Amino acid sequence: MKKNILDKTPLYSTLMIFFIICMMSCGDHKQEELAMVNGLEIGLNDFLPKYRIFLSKTHQNDNLSNRYAFLNSMIDESIILEHANRSGFNNSPDIIHKKAQIHDQLLLNEYYDRKIINGIHITDNEMRQLFKYYKTRLHVRHLYAPDLETIQDISNKIDSGISWEYLAKTCFEDSILKNNGGDIGWYKMGELDPAFEITAYELSDGEISEPTKTRDGFSLIQVLEREKDVLLTEEDYQLNKDWLKQMAVRYKRLPFLRKFTDDILKDLDIQFDENGLSDLLEGLSNSKENLALRSGAKVLKLKNKKQLSVDDCMINISKLSDRQFKRIRSTETLKSILSGIFVRNEILADAKDLNLDRSKYFRDTFKQEYTSLILRETVGKTERPTGVNWQEEYFQFRDKIALNNNIVIDSVNVRSFPMVINANI
Repeated sequence: MKKNILDKTPLYSTLMIFFIICMMSCGDHKQEELAMVNGLEIGLNDFLPKYRIFLSKTHQNDNLSNRYAFLNSMIDESIILEHANRSGFNNSPDIIHKKAQIHDQLLLNEYYDRKIINGIHITDNEMRQLFKYYKTRLHVRHLYAPDLETIQDISNKIDSGISWEYLAKTCFEDSILKNNGGDIGWYKMGELDPAFEITAYELSDGEISEPTKTRDGFSLIQVLEREKDVLLTEEDYQLNKDWLKQMAVRYKRLPFLRKFTDDILKDLDIQFDENGLSDLLEGLSNSKENLALRSGAKVLKLKNKKQLSVDDCMINISKLSDRQFKRIRSTETLKSILSGIFVRNEILADAKDLNLDRSKYFRDTFKQEYTSLILRETVGKTERPTGVNWQEEYFQFRDKIALNNNIVIDSVNVRSFPMVINANI
């Protein structure tokens, strides 16, 4: 029996499904229709691989409720995208920009996994050294700056005899860190930023590090004291070997990535024009949304002899995140930002040459992320009536747009396909 149906699947399940559907290849068994949405079929071959991964990731068992919940999420995806297409919502400049950002970030992630992570090799000696770190707790303090120039200036002041405690009062906004000299307390392996952590473990007690780049900026790090577990057994090492290997990759990927990008940067052979950089810096306002095209003065030249003007560079800078934009404080940071942009462009071009954006996995993941974007932008930003929560608003939105779609579910086929016994297969 076929019937029109769109269940009120619990929101946590719907949203979870949106974010975790990934694709796997499917066998050549006969395609069975589970649903039709505006004449487009959702078949068993499309459904099963995604459903298996959903069960695996959520640690749930196959049952009729989960089958309908997952199928409804696939239907929701189709009608939300169709709504965005019909309404012209997906053609707004903001959505086009965000869609491009999602595409490029997913492509960078795919490239990162394929060319960078796979290039990292871990030796047994390296893991045994990490095992010693694993058995050690560190008492650490640091001084922080958002950019390399500032942290280098702080380092020079330390060398000239200015006290650590005085400098902490100038470089932290947090009142506790201001007054305790940047003391962040005791930590063990795996609890801090990996670049910060590996630097700290390689220091002697009392030694001050060179400026260290982390996710949030730059730090000077000092280990005040440490506690070691002197009992290191081979049995314990073997029990923790898998985790230690993950940590080794976590530690090595940053320097590996930096070398990888440094090689690209060297090959680009960017030549900056100091006068053009000064013009560009002067043209930047406090808000990247207010960037104005001001000058045709040349800022840089690439290896292919292509020259970029102030106007060209402003177009690239306008695509930065707010956090990246706020880092621009001098011509030196401007050089770093522009270099990063062109390295990123080279990586994206290489990823496209490798057709990484044409795989089924990439296309399906991109579709899921784009659907989530449309959902956030259409439901999450509307003014909610008093007494209506986000879940209710979502279902009201979904049910409203569903009226403009022809949705049919084949309940017989949904109920009758063989049970998914092992969700990991």
